[in-house]
Amino acid sequence: MPAFKWDEDHGSKYRWLVFGVPGVGKTTLSKYLKGKTYLLSLDDSFHRIDFWKGKNDIWSIDPQEPITDLNKFTTTFKPEEYDNLVIDNVSNLQKLFFVERARNTKSGLDNKQSDYGEWNTYLTRFIAYVFKWNINILVTAWEAQNKITDPSGQEFMQYGPDIRYSPRDYIMGNCDVVARMVQKPQSGERGLIMQGSIDTYAKNRLDNRNGSKVEDFFEVQDK
Repeated sequence: MPAFKWDEDHGSKYRWLVFGVPGVGKTTLSKYLKGKTYLLSLDDSFHRIDFWKGKNDIWSIDPQEPITDLNKFTTTFKPEEYDNLVIDNVSNLQKLFFVERARNTKSGLDNKQSDYGEWNTYLTRFIAYVFKWNINILVTAWEAQNKITDPSGQEFMQYGPDIRYSPRDYIMGNCDVVARMVQKPQSGERGLIMQGSIDTYAKNRLDNRNGSKVEDFFEVQDK
């Protein structure tokens, strides 16, 4: 684990979490951020995005040593030089973490029970650390259907970020907006669901919007 140091110089910047199926446009969404943006790519998908081609403000994680490389990022990145940071695809970082840990087992395929607790702790500490920076942060993840139990004991499946539940709940709780990105199959139009329902986890504590077009997502409205 890295020896994270807390950044005392932080203000009230926006925190967004957007999840959706692969290819729906989560990385492309970052082009609508205002100001200077840095991309922390955890899945290398930026190579297929026109907006990011030829740009230098990118850290592409080493898939062979993801945690060592991510620790290096936290010690070298200068948040004061940027308006926005995009942490692109925490779900893929999760997969890389467990693949790396499995290499140390006899079969090279299995994970130890302790790996799961280590991941929960690591991701929570990483998010807590970077969320202290005085910079807007967009976090993206794949989507998954998770079993939810309501107060009456009824169980149902709900769309949410594809992240293990403990760090997932920490991230969702500390973001101003959690939105599911979707695409209409007929028109191809993309949008974001910003209001929670029984089948989708979402929230918006910045304004009164229930949803948004992609190009308007970062435009906070007056309440």
